[in-house]
Amino acid sequence: MATVHCIGALVVDALSGPLREYPVPRAKPQINTSSVQFLPGGGAANTGSALAQIGIATKIFSKVGGDINGVFLRQKLAAQGVDVTHVRVSPKETTPFTFVGIHPNGDRSFIHTPGTNLTFSKRDLALPELCRCRFLLYQDMWVLPQLDGPAAPRILATAQKRGVTTLLDECYGLGPDRRTLEEALPFCDVILPSYDDLSGIYPGLKPAEVARKLMAKGAQRVVLKLGPRGCLVAARDEMSLVPSIANTIVDGTGAGDCFNAGFIAGLAHGLSDLAAARIGAAAAAACLRQVGGAVGIPKYKFLLRVSDRLNGIHRRGRRLAT
Repeated sequence: MATVHCIGALVVDALSGPLREYPVPRAKPQINTSSVQFLPGGGAANTGSALAQIGIATKIFSKVGGDINGVFLRQKLAAQGVDVTHVRVSPKETTPFTFVGIHPNGDRSFIHTPGTNLTFSKRDLALPELCRCRFLLYQDMWVLPQLDGPAAPRILATAQKRGVTTLLDECYGLGPDRRTLEEALPFCDVILPSYDDLSGIYPGLKPAEVARKLMAKGAQRVVLKLGPRGCLVAARDEMSLVPSIANTIVDGTGAGDCFNAGFIAGLAHGLSDLAAARIGAAAAAACLRQVGGAVGIPKYKFLLRVSDRLNGIHRRGRRLAT
């Protein structure tokens, strides 16, 4: 039985940079960059790959097309130790693809072709097998329109009834949607969203207020990712800020997904949410040093040593009141 099952998107990423500007037809139709790399991308690929590198057995549930990109994704992920036996192949559809422009400060902009993300549905899932795990991560809400909405709460509820720890993350994807997110929250043991994305559906709310809103709507615990500021770890009785330890930023692609992987690895080793978030911060920092969504993620023992240093930083920091 795999420790973690990930539901989400698999994408071929073409990462190119540094990208200082975009072409303008007729005025400046071509922009040159110094490199391009083709790597697995998408939330499920990034988190699944990072978990495998950390040393956590992981299985991905997703859908790709019957094209060379689908073959590339399954081969690359399998070579990294990810179980891809439940990645469905749709012969007549295309595999999701993204051109990732990496800006000099590590920010990215995306040109995306959704492909099979638009048709991936509950019919593509073997639900009994999906729930045979310790942790189930619904990775890419707002990317998978046939799963978001009625299917997502049912999947998470079924897993919870079987004693599985359920986790949820989102991706800007097709655009933040408050209804689909809030319908799933009562069946989430932990939600790990981006504050930037949630600001679109909860405008004007500060991070602590967003965390309280999510718990009021049913989430048991919240780990709210704040980008360079780190993350806010929230439960019913307290909130704590875990700072980022990233000191080198080459490419921000997949940093949040790798944070998820480190966090789940911490939970799998029996850590508290706060201690697991420090493992997540160490994994995110490793991701930021490389081009690609999950490249060069260290083993768990190394991340644990790094998190001990982060614990010292946290003790000197501030604890947020509820």
